[in-house]
Amino acid sequence: MRKWIKKYKDKKELKKSNWGREYGWHIEYKGIIIGELINCEWMDMFWDTYIIKARDEKWNKILTEPIYWDNFKFKNQHYNQYAIYGFPGGGYEAEIKLNKRISMRGLYLTEIKTIHNKT
Repeated sequence: MRKWIKKYKDKKELKKSNWGREYGWHIEYKGIIIGELINCEWMDMFWDTYIIKARDEKWNKILTEPIYWDNFKFKNQHYNQYAIYGFPGGGYEAEIKLNKRISMRGLYLTEIKTIHNKT
């Protein structure tokens, strides 16, 4: 019964945060957080837009090069979980600019995973 109650409460919490979208996402490349996607706005069915922010100047080039976007992972800034199906929208190849919006699909969480520490 406890597991069911926790699952119910987690779903309610996720729904309030628009399935994690409201907290934003870390952009991870080769295990390093290089930037973030913030300020989610609904664009169209299944699509949202985010502002791209670099963590610091040394990551600007990678964040603006389309060839790298297939290698990024997106980790929720609050729940510390990855959105495993997130990807940028078509047309992003043309021009990616920092502090501008990019369309994303699949960038949401469906459950809150509990991390168990074994001691």
